[in-house]
Amino acid sequence: MPAMKRPAPRSLHAILNEIVERVNSDTQRLRVLEQSSDSITSRMNNTEQMFLQHKREFQKSFLDLTTEISTLSDRLVKTENTVKEVIDHVKKLVTESQLRELENLIEIYNPVKSNFVTKEELEKILQEKSRKQK
Repeated sequence: MPAMKRPAPRSLHAILNEIVERVNSDTQRLRVLEQSSDSITSRMNNTEQMFLQHKREFQKSFLDLTTEISTLSDRLVKTENTVKEVIDHVKKLVTESQLRELENLIEIYNPVKSNFVTKEELEKILQEKSRKQK
């Protein structure tokens, strides 16, 4: 509050009253400033505490994420190795054309379907042919 110019006091009592009034006014303003300063200090302390709390939480979250990423990386490497093993195994499997070829060979050599002759039957047939020719 700006000080208004008052007429100069004439008595000692009036001067003392003016001084007391000014001191009281200044004291009042100092109390308001101290309260404001205390409030600002309290807010700053709270803000600092919150900042430290968030910092600790972020550090923990970062550590957790780092651990999880490491675990996922290990799992990915294992999965890649397993896929490579499966691919190698699949490459060793018989192809469809090879399977058909094998089936054809089995059919050719199947004694139930094929007409194979035993040694005795062949000798008998040869003897009969030789008799017929004579």
